[in-house]
Amino acid sequence: MSIAEWDNEYARLARSASQMRTKGIAISASDARTLQSGLQRLEVSLDNLPLAAGEIQRRKRLVQHLQQTSLPNGKNSGSGGQQQSQMSMAMQQQDAMIDELAVGVGRLKNQTVNIHDEARLHVNLLNGMETNLDEAHAGLEDETRRAARLREDQSVWRLQLIVAGLSVLLVLLIVMGLSP
Repeated sequence: MSIAEWDNEYARLARSASQMRTKGIAISASDARTLQSGLQRLEVSLDNLPLAAGEIQRRKRLVQHLQQTSLPNGKNSGSGGQQQSQMSMAMQQQDAMIDELAVGVGRLKNQTVNIHDEARLHVNLLNGMETNLDEAHAGLEDETRRAARLREDQSVWRLQLIVAGLSVLLVLLIVMGLSP
């Protein structure tokens, strides 16, 4: 039985149970047996469905509730034991829901811890990148200053001035060497 078939069968049985409740005392024993056997078949088939455990428990509670409420009025008329049983079932359902909530809260806690760890790793990576960027920026500034000094030291104007000075000195020496 597939999930959709299970849902359709449950809806059909729920409608049938609702109709039986509205009829009141005029319920035949065969109708009640048919309903009970259908509900038992649904409950047994739940184990074969590919559902999560929480979803299976929820569906079992639905079937059990339908079984309890679909009993003919003669069997369901306010006896103290029946009310106690219903209250006990309600408390068990609430306990199961609280357990499901606790599991969900535990998962949220684990996810929060994982997110915190991942955020811390990201912060550490960003801090490392910022440090590396600052070091690279300082290195670039140092290299820029060094290149400017080299450019000043190896200036063409300075060399041209030296050549001009040496040329003047050469001309003076030649003129002095030629004069008697």
